[in-house]
This record gives sequence, structure tokens and C-alpha cells, in this order.
Amino acid sequence: MRYIKLFNESVSSLTQEQIDFLNDCTRGKWKVNPDTGLIDVENYFNCRCMNLNDFKGLRFGKVRGDFLCYNNKLKTLDGSPREVGLDFQCYDNPLISLEGAPLKVGDRFASNYFSIKYNLNAFLEELKKDQPSYTELLLTHHFFTPEVIKEEIAKDSYFCYYVSKAWNTEGFKKKQDDLSRVLSKEDLQKIDAFWSIGGYL
Repeated sequence: MRYIKLFNESVSSLTQEQIDFLNDCTRGKWKVNPDTGLIDVENYFNCRCMNLNDFKGLRFGKVRGDFLCYNNKLKTLDGSPREVGLDFQCYDNPLISLEGAPLKVGDRFASNYFSIKYNLNAFLEELKKDQPSYTELLLTHHFFTPEVIKEEIAKDSYFCYYVSKAWNTEGFKKKQDDLSRVLSKEDLQKIDAFWSIGGYL
């Protein structure tokens, strides 16, 4: 069966390599959304096991089905869909951050160490498991904006411990300045204290 791709005038902005990549990985139709400039996929997208460092410079908008990008060489998820209708699977990649991951996933988010229903509460529960391999990854995700981190610290001061574990990691550096502006001096001191002595006060 040959899958039909949906092109429009914006396709001229893509390289032949990008078009071939989309055609090879899309099951169903894809198009360049003229309003967003992002790639929308009507069914699902499968680029697993392709030795990818990125998504060929493409940025995805909405994918109605699964988006499968596991078993590649991705360090970040920049370019990932903003919305995924079913599963988003990114395990077996050397990720240093979840920055760029989807804002909305209809079913499950699957990474190396967790597979969760996709919402803030689920991410908070994963943090409480305190697995060092992915605590830092979780806190780089869009869910954990400076405002959300401030709110969670207000609810539970021990949340400072999780933030301290991520503070100096490569993926979290983008948030340091914003957090320094949003958090109180007291909260920043707590984070520093946890970081300095490994979380044991």
C-alpha cells in the first residue's frame, strides 16, 4: 500500500531530504500547516531506530496518532509535536532534557524510566519516586514552569530538594535565570542548601 501525503504551497520551504523523511515515516497524510508553519500528521509518525540526532530540522504541530522516536541519538526533544493524540515514545535516547516535549499527549508518555498518563500530577508522582536517572529530566519539562515550581515549593518545601538535584544539570540551565527572578530569596537558599549537602539537612 502506498501512503498518500498531503502537500500544500508551504512544502516549497522544505528540502528534498525533509520531504523524503516525512514520506518515509508518516503513516497517513502530512501537511505543512499554513497558519503555524508546523508539520501536522493525520495518522501516526514513526521515526524509531533511525540514528537521528534531531528531526531533520523539522518542527511538528499536531499528530493525531502515535509519535514514535525511540532508539535514536536525541539529546533533546526540540521539534517534537505540540500535541500527540495517542502515545509519545522517546525511550532509548541519550536525553539531557525533556524541553521541547509535547504540551499535550492523549494517552501515554514513555521514556526510559517511566511510562505515564500525561498530566502534571503524574509527573509530580514520578518525582516523588526520587529516581536520580530522571528527576532532572522531569523538571526540564514544560509543565514545570517557574510559576509551577514556585507553587509546588509553597505546597511542600521538600520540592526544593528535587529542584536542587536538577539545578546544575545541562538541561535545566535555561530555567535558572527565570527561577532566580520568580522564587523568593528564602526558597533559593533552601535549594542551595539541598544542593550543597546532597539533600540531607
